[in-house]
Order: sequence, then C-alpha cells, then structure tokens
Amino acid sequence: MDRIFVARVSALSPEELRSAIQRGMKALGIALPTHRRILIQPACPWAHPRFAPHAFTPLALLEAVRVLFSGNSLIVGASSLPGFPSRYTLKRAGYSAWARRHGIPLWPLDEMPGPPSGSEMRASQIVREADGVIALPRLTGSGFLGFAGAARHHMFLLSPSDHLQAYPRLPEALIDSLTVRPPDLIILDATQVLHRGGELAGDPLTFSLLIIGTDILAVDRIAAWLYGFDPMEVPWLRLAIQRGLVPNSLKDLQILGDLSLEDLRQLGEQIVHADPYPERYAWPSQVRVYRSEAEPLWNIPGALMETLWVLERGGISLAKAREAAIVIGSVGELPRPRTDTAAAVLLGDSARADYRGYSRIVRLPGRHVPVARLLLDLPYILQVASMRSELGWGFLWESVRGVLRRRFVAKIP
Repeated sequence: MDRIFVARVSALSPEELRSAIQRGMKALGIALPTHRRILIQPACPWAHPRFAPHAFTPLALLEAVRVLFSGNSLIVGASSLPGFPSRYTLKRAGYSAWARRHGIPLWPLDEMPGPPSGSEMRASQIVREADGVIALPRLTGSGFLGFAGAARHHMFLLSPSDHLQAYPRLPEALIDSLTVRPPDLIILDATQVLHRGGELAGDPLTFSLLIIGTDILAVDRIAAWLYGFDPMEVPWLRLAIQRGLVPNSLKDLQILGDLSLEDLRQLGEQIVHADPYPERYAWPSQVRVYRSEAEPLWNIPGALMETLWVLERGGISLAKAREAAIVIGSVGELPRPRTDTAAAVLLGDSARADYRGYSRIVRLPGRHVPVARLLLDLPYILQVASMRSELGWGFLWESVRGVLRRRFVAKIP
C-alpha cells in the first residue's frame, strides 16, 4: 500500500518547510542521503511578473530542500513549456541569483544533450546520471489535463522534442513518461494552489500544504481529490487506473500527516475549475472558435486556453480584436464574415474549413501548436497586442541562445 504524507505549514518560510519535509520523510521511512549527486527539479513552466507570476516553485521551498540535503552534491535542473526558453524562465523566477549565491549548478534542461535517438521517451544526460531526483511540482489547473501535479511535472524531464510530440496523445504519453527516471522523492507544493486558470496563470488559493510521497501516481491521486476531480473523469488518471498503476479507491492508499481525506475534501471546495472548452470562452462578438469534436482538449484546445488565461492575467483585452474565426480541426463551412478585414486562423495541421470571404488566412502549423507560439502570434493576428514587444528582446534572445546551446553543448560537468 502506497503511503502519502500531508503536511500543514504555518508559514511559507524555509524553516517551516524544511521541518514539514523532515516530518514527512521520517513518517514515510525515507532516510536522508549523503554524499550523493542529487538533481532538484522545481516547477518552472514559465515565469513572468505580469503574465505568469505564480507558475513556479517558490524560492522558500528550494531553500528548504537545499539546506535539508546540504550533505550532498546538489544540481538544480528545470525545463519550461515548449517554446519558452528555460534560461529566461530560471532567471525570472529568481533561481539564477539564488544558485550563484549558494554555488549550485543550475541547468536549463531544454539545452542539455539527450541520449541517442531511438528510445520511445528520452531525458537529458544530467537527469540520467543523477544518483537521486527530488521533484517539486506545483498543484495548478491545466488547460491540457484539468489539473497539473506530479505526473505533469515529470514530463518536463523529457527532451524538448519528446515533450512537444507528446501532446496529440497526451494521456498515453504522460503515463509512458513515468518510466523515464522516476523521482526518489516528490514534494508537491500546495502552499498556494492555482485555480480559475491553468498551469501558467490562475488565481492563487492559500492552502499551506505539502503532499509528500515517492510514487507519482499515488501523489496525484491525492492531488486530484484535493482539486475536486473524480479520477475516472480525468483521461490520464482513468488510464492509469485501468492499467492497474494506481488504485481507484482512496482506501487503498495510506494517508499520514496533519489532514484527513475529509479535511482535504473540504479545503478543495474552494477551488473553481476553469472551463477548458475554447469555444465556450467569453470571446468578444467578432471572434469565434470552431472546434471539431474529434480534436481532444489536451492538444491544441488546451494550448489555446492556457494562452487566453495568460493574456487575461497580463491585462491584454480582446475587446477590440479584428473579426476572426479560429479553427481547430475540420469544421466545414465558416459563417460569412461581416467585415472586409476578417481573418481565418487555422490552428494546427488538421485545421480545415471553407473560409470563403475571409481576407486573411493564417495557419499556425504542427500536430501541436505550443502555448509560446500562440502567445506570440495570436494577439498580433487579432491586432490586440505585440507580445514580442511586451516580452522584450531578452525573451527573444534567450530563445535563440537556447537553440544554439542545444546544438553545440557537448558535455555536462
């Protein structure tokens, strides 16, 4: 029977967090290692003070883990969502200055060399060579999966190409990825839970909890309960249950620590799930989304919703957008436009429509269109903002720099 420890912390301070982790490790029978090469993986899908201020692991938790595991050789490695330069994200999250201060190597995993091609799922060399991995996922909403926790976090250890290619079959790919260097310790950060949004942007709720365990799916089974999801309604959790990888009944998990399952249920009643359907979003009257039912929410629709929540968080209004029809999948004939400047925006390779009468036709190609691409291009197409100007040259430069490093970096110290 898998055991999970739920710790309540009285303050978001390194001392309180370290004490909670120590209590959890002791209750779970996890010995504190020494003289090992340990990779700490914080959550860092993106970080920006305006657009994604709460998406990453707080420095207080990183500091707590650093002090607790100080008898080891520590490395911090993280990767952002495809298309977001991880080096930029690590700097914006405050990790770069923190790592320099403590002399800890900090590695953007999207720049690291991976193993030779041929394996189904790949992680970078630095992940495979670590003696231990400590995962620090955050509990948030997700346009792709309903909620994001330990399993979603684990996908960020994959090579950038494997991560990007996973989205068309995300539930299966997520389960398959769990065999790629599973973490030795998981500390799910539920000190502030994001709701009314997705992985990058949402409203924070203060829960002051850490969920600690060693099994990704067991941790996420409790996270789903806290977030208010029936696991059979979450495609990837349902698949894990069907494969016998995690129990459906919470009675088959042992919950230790400061809160009971009923306490977690009551706490989770505060969470509001964001509507994941882009066609039901509160678009202005001149913009409409047409989605084929064959297009799953975890692919391009999820990326579009994540983009919209980021724009909301950043105060980018769509009220004055040009007339546009946004197409996901094969939808047939579009309604005739009312203006001469209307645009038909085709998202992905599978987008098909009869767009006669539209003066501008734009296709963003690919089996998956990443959030980063949508964030940069969609506001420009709709004529509401230039996100390249909003984010500045630093973002664009780190994007180019990341590609160059990924091509030419040769070894990991």
